[in-house]
Amino acid sequence: MSKYAIPTNLEEEVVRLLYKRMADLNWIYLPDAERTRHYVAWTSDPEIGGRLLPFIGKPEKIRPWLKDRPMKEYVRATYGVGKWAPLVVKPSTPVSELVVRALGPGWTVDLETLDIKPLCVTICHVGDEEMERRFAWAPMRDFKHLAWAAIAAQAGGDALPWVICTVDSFVRKITPEQKATNERIVKRLGLISAHVTDG
Repeated sequence: MSKYAIPTNLEEEVVRLLYKRMADLNWIYLPDAERTRHYVAWTSDPEIGGRLLPFIGKPEKIRPWLKDRPMKEYVRATYGVGKWAPLVVKPSTPVSELVVRALGPGWTVDLETLDIKPLCVTICHVGDEEMERRFAWAPMRDFKHLAWAAIAAQAGGDALPWVICTVDSFVRKITPEQKATNERIVKRLGLISAHVTDG
């Protein structure tokens, strides 16, 4: 991805506006076809693409910049991770709350262990310090990335059990069939399945 000399204040203004619009659209759970429609609109929008154009140079390069920069970071930013986290207008449920909803009370989250590809942390049970897990979470659309990260980590020597937590919203619920499929896959891989509704 090319680097462009976009002034920091302008970049932040554009990303802040973009993140507000994404929050209004419930972007994380939006189908790809709808996302594509908004990419096209934002590319030609004077407040977004129009402000970036003098620095990016060509209209056809605006969409790749949007996708590879602010959009790629959006989910992480909603969880308070990354340089654009302060620009998020509607943060997601904190990971400590996701863990409680997924596994029940009594777990602590070690934020020092936070990894971002995918989002995951080490959690420990309060009553038993030896009971540790790796907790990874993402929207349903990224389930395969969570599962792959878990098996790759374990193949590389990570001895901790992995909890794969898919997150949906009240607006776009994971179907019972999707949930059952996830559970079968996770069980087959020797992982732990969890599901949480954000909001």
